[in-house]
Amino acid sequence: METKITKILDQKEIKYTLKQHENEALTCELAAKERNCKVSQIVKTMVGKDDKGNFHVSLIPGDKILKIKKVRKEAGGIKIDLIDPSQITQELGLIVGAISPLIFPENTQFYIDSTVLNEKYVDISSGNPLAGIELLSKDLVTLVHGKVCDIISSNH
Repeated sequence: METKITKILDQKEIKYTLKQHENEALTCELAAKERNCKVSQIVKTMVGKDDKGNFHVSLIPGDKILKIKKVRKEAGGIKIDLIDPSQITQELGLIVGAISPLIFPENTQFYIDSTVLNEKYVDISSGNPLAGIELLSKDLVTLVHGKVCDIISSNH
């Protein structure tokens, strides 16, 4: 199975493993079960926008909760709001629950919670709900040029 994401990874010579599912997985828990990994290895892609329409994407472990206030602080105090799933589908043609962090426009700002790096290998979406991609967490940081910071809720 080839996807836009596998093409990007092949182009950039990043090692990865494509993990095909028997069933569609649109939640972190289902994806972990289908890919035989821990929920903490699944990377959630949370999509936000600022007032100028720029994307701000937060990557957090599947078992954690994003604190948008922390993202705003990391972005220098600008107003960023998570966008509605229907808007993600409409604007980007992406399926919520199968959003790959590698599919966003060049000017997207990425924030990666430091706990993502607690796992040597992480799983991102292939863009298809029937497959995931496992790669080194450090390669993910490099691929998206993300800012590693603290953006999750401390009480989870």
